[in-house]
Amino acid sequence: MQLLHTDSLPAGHRLIAKLDYLLFKDETLYVVASASDFYFIKKSPAMFAHRAEEPGLNLYQTGFPRAAAAWMVDTIENKLWKSAAEGGLPSGTHFVDEDVAGENLKIRRSMNVGADQDKGFVLLNFSRPHLKFTEKNFQEIDISDRLLLEGGLLDVLKRL
Repeated sequence: MQLLHTDSLPAGHRLIAKLDYLLFKDETLYVVASASDFYFIKKSPAMFAHRAEEPGLNLYQTGFPRAAAAWMVDTIENKLWKSAAEGGLPSGTHFVDEDVAGENLKIRRSMNVGADQDKGFVLLNFSRPHLKFTEKNFQEIDISDRLLLEGGLLDVLKRL
């Protein structure tokens, strides 16, 4: 797989949402989906023009099987956001890893994502190598509770 460009998506892919990333100033999060997969594509201002994937922008892409969207919603809402008394995970458990549609995925609770050090999650896919940093044999993205709730990402995931 290669980096997807939201202005010229391959056949069978469509833009589902464009959201203010909310974790860092001037960053935008795109959600793109195909019949079998979905992708978070984060666009940030490029520090060095010669390294930009799009004019003035760096792209960071994290891909998941489409079935992972429902798993993410369930894991976040019913396991990681709830206390053990409310039916969530046992106290002290801050991550869930599972094979979903044949891919090794993990959601890790984090108390400091983004510039404002918000509460949130790190979504990881250990079955897909990083597309830019070859020393990383996985893909990941940080998302905040604020992005999920106020930014609308949770609703986007529910519609997938």
